[in-house]
Amino acid sequence: MSGTDNGADEEYGTATLNHRGRLTIPKDLRDDLDLEDGTEFRVVREGGDIRLVRVLPELETLTRGEEWGDDAFRDAGEATFGGR
Repeated sequence: MSGTDNGADEEYGTATLNHRGRLTIPKDLRDDLDLEDGTEFRVVREGGDIRLVRVLPELETLTRGEEWGDDAFRDAGEATFGGR
């Protein structure tokens, strides 16, 4: 059950809460979203549902004087959007 990049809701199976309160995100979803060890999420309650929201890294901007250089957003695409 592999996902797509279209942003539509898609099911990736189930996750079971273990005795330590941990969930495992299905591998296909981790691969599709380029989630790696150490990826942080905010946990948001929406009524009786739980939503995980990936915490994105701070963007580093570079400037050259008063004008933006070609590398003004170095690696921002991959760092922010996982290489999409």
